[in-house]
Amino acid sequence: MKKALMIIFYPVLFLIGALILYLVAAVLAMLVPVNSSKISEETDIEIFVQTNGLHADFILPSKNSVYDWEALLPLEMETQAKINHIAIGWGEKNFYLNTPTMSDLTFPTLVKALFVPSEAAMHVEHRRYRPPTNDDARSIWISEEMYRTLVEYILEYFVIEDGQPKIFPGKGYHEYDSFYAAHGKYHMLWTCNNWTNAGLKKIGIKNSLWTPMDWGVFFYLD
Repeated sequence: MKKALMIIFYPVLFLIGALILYLVAAVLAMLVPVNSSKISEETDIEIFVQTNGLHADFILPSKNSVYDWEALLPLEMETQAKINHIAIGWGEKNFYLNTPTMSDLTFPTLVKALFVPSEAAMHVEHRRYRPPTNDDARSIWISEEMYRTLVEYILEYFVIEDGQPKIFPGKGYHEYDSFYAAHGKYHMLWTCNNWTNAGLKKIGIKNSLWTPMDWGVFFYLD
């Protein structure tokens, strides 16, 4: 009996220790800023970063003079004409499909997502309204050139087949969102929030050096 308990105890102890070290590393890396807090270019495009408690996603204009997301990611519903924003995120496929909110998170799902490099997916949600700025969403004004760079960054992660993003049919949470195949592998060093964090840093927005958690993405956003 004692030997059996030791067989269980040590792996659990190792897992707890690894998670503690992971969180400490996340906090320390979060405190290291990348990029200046000021944007030198003229800013005339408003984007958002929003979290659902797990995933920090980009919310972008559904179309403007720089890019038309509706042409790439059409929404087949009667209210399409009323869509004015689109939320886009990258993440672990199984995590995305089975964990829409924090209340749906299970320990096995968390462990698998962190410790086993997994298939990724893009989550796209069509929005009818500009998101309110609060603790869960931040408004960021950027230039056309910065926005063009962000669009290019996001497009690199969509798997394109026959000129169209590869969709997972019938996998959305609602009638106005969808999941698509994505490039890259999700693991504890490259999470959905690292992806958003990397996009912000790429276009020159002040953000954390490395942050696997959504709170790290928001740490430097006003």
